[in-house]
Amino acid sequence: MKNSILIIIFSLLISSIWAQQGCTDPKANNYNPEAIINDGSCLYDPIILEPVVMVSDLSYAVAETSGIIWYREAIWSHNDSGGKPAIYKLDPEDGRLLQSIYISNATNIDYEDITQDEDYIYLGDTGNNFGNRKDLCIYKINKSDIPEEGDHHVSAQRIDYHYKDQNSFTIKNRRNDFDCEALSSIGDHLYLFSKNWVDGQTKCYQISKIPGNYSLEVFQSFNVRGLITAADYSPATRTLTLIGYENFVPFQWVFWDFEENDFFGGNKKRVDFAHIQGAQTEAICFKNQNEILITCEDSFYPSSLLAVDLNQILSSSKLNAPLFEPFRISLSPNVADRSVMVEIEGLKKEKFDIEIYDLTWKKVSQFSFIENRFQDKIQVSINTSELEQGIFFMRVKEGNNIGFQKLLITE
Repeated sequence: MKNSILIIIFSLLISSIWAQQGCTDPKANNYNPEAIINDGSCLYDPIILEPVVMVSDLSYAVAETSGIIWYREAIWSHNDSGGKPAIYKLDPEDGRLLQSIYISNATNIDYEDITQDEDYIYLGDTGNNFGNRKDLCIYKINKSDIPEEGDHHVSAQRIDYHYKDQNSFTIKNRRNDFDCEALSSIGDHLYLFSKNWVDGQTKCYQISKIPGNYSLEVFQSFNVRGLITAADYSPATRTLTLIGYENFVPFQWVFWDFEENDFFGGNKKRVDFAHIQGAQTEAICFKNQNEILITCEDSFYPSSLLAVDLNQILSSSKLNAPLFEPFRISLSPNVADRSVMVEIEGLKKEKFDIEIYDLTWKKVSQFSFIENRFQDKIQVSINTSELEQGIFFMRVKEGNNIGFQKLLITE
């Protein structure tokens, strides 16, 4: 009899615990007022925001801005591959270059993101477009070595690492899942978020802040539906944010109300910036608890400083801007006559243009079309015989609406 009572009590206790789990956010579509424990199941309507342009043209010194932090009441940034081993202090009001700090014992193979804690700045030489790098590292810079004013040279400590789940180092240009452009300092560790070119997800790796050589295991993973280019974390609000783009439409993920470092186990909301389609958003940081800063490198848009409000993202439950649906573009190369069949779905007008850009965003071709017999889905052929082998960007323009697609010429 005693055992039966214990079993009943235990069963009731378990049932009570499970009944208390669910979505705890009243702004979510599936809010459960009886839930006490957030199980990460909250679902939200799509959000489309138009970020505020703070500086429309940053200093040419950071034309390829790839990471930012807010430090000493200014933004600090750096360039990616091929740039100098340096970080730059910029005026947040007009984007002017205020200070250059050069790292004397470093090289810039592919700097991709920057983060900080109270005492140090961490600069990630983590870019790996080809998937074959064996010299990935993070530079650790002591803030006390950086003067308040004037250009200066500093030395940095080095944190080396490799991915334990990577078995092949065969070159796969933008066709591998071991690229990384996002780095964030959270507590006693650094966290890397991969840019998965193949499956559109991100893998999270945890790494020590102590200089050394580390083998990193996958800590968590999440389907971000795109390419992640930067990360930052706010200790004040315990909020993680990632930024990236999908089919050249910039997006941002916000993660909050999670336990310890279970970043993807709490609430998560995606914001799309369809109004700046084609902007190569490469960097993100918290300026304070509410304001989030974003930079895009010089591409189809000039290198710019943008801002979004965290409270607006978290409080929004519906669309905050007119719905923008980019064109659906598919390509069918015809190797025999060096042409490409372009199928476009979603056009609203008879007249449209197709433009081809190279990797430096220089326009190399343009085609104009007028389809008298207009249909929702249109197929046109463009001549690519003058294009050399490589990766190009195709831009479809219909009035003020635009759409992008990647074009690969192999022969």
